[in-house]
Amino acid sequence: VFCSFDSKFNMTTVSGMASRIRGCNDSETFDLAGQNEATITHTISQAFSEPFPLNEMIRLTFIVGAGKLGRQKYDENAAKAVTAALRTLDFQEDHGASCAIDCAGTYKLQHDTGKNLKTVVVFPKVIVTKPANAEPSAVAFDKLSLGKEHHQSSSPEQICALSSQVVLTNMLQSKCPSWSQKKGCLTVLSEILERIQTYEHKLLKGEPLSDTEQDWYDAVSLEDIA
Repeated sequence: VFCSFDSKFNMTTVSGMASRIRGCNDSETFDLAGQNEATITHTISQAFSEPFPLNEMIRLTFIVGAGKLGRQKYDENAAKAVTAALRTLDFQEDHGASCAIDCAGTYKLQHDTGKNLKTVVVFPKVIVTKPANAEPSAVAFDKLSLGKEHHQSSSPEQICALSSQVVLTNMLQSKCPSWSQKKGCLTVLSEILERIQTYEHKLLKGEPLSDTEQDWYDAVSLEDIA
């Protein structure tokens, strides 16, 4: 989802956490401990009411719950407040959303079993400021390599591997018109499936994921690949 607006967003009307959210140029995590439902709704509404001027997608993670030791710190309706405010702003839930420009305007709920935290991950609507001839989809893959080799960052195979089902369906015809490209995507998806299954096996054994592994696990939906 790409958005445009005629006037610059008025940061003077935004304060506190909403201002910090709008000031993000990189992926960040915000802890909503101690905030009530009304405050959360107001913060999310202010922060995401306008698209972000970004050339690369960022992932904004909101901690909305924790395990037994930290559960009392969070409003029981924290997750609901975040998602309801986002839906009011026409954001869509997408379990397979990843840190790609094509996933702008989506969110997903996650449970980090390693850290025992419940989160809402938001991929904000953006207004891309790159020249028209730039490759907007390439930025999603700068930090991820698929399989044993580092593929070209804007290849159709990579785009398909890290896209949700909805995005993948929309992009197949334009990004992968040939049979060989579709076959390449299938190969990459198989490699990703093996990797994510390995990570899930670690989590089931109670082993925490490394930061890199967690990024992979957050970016790829096992349901969409399978």
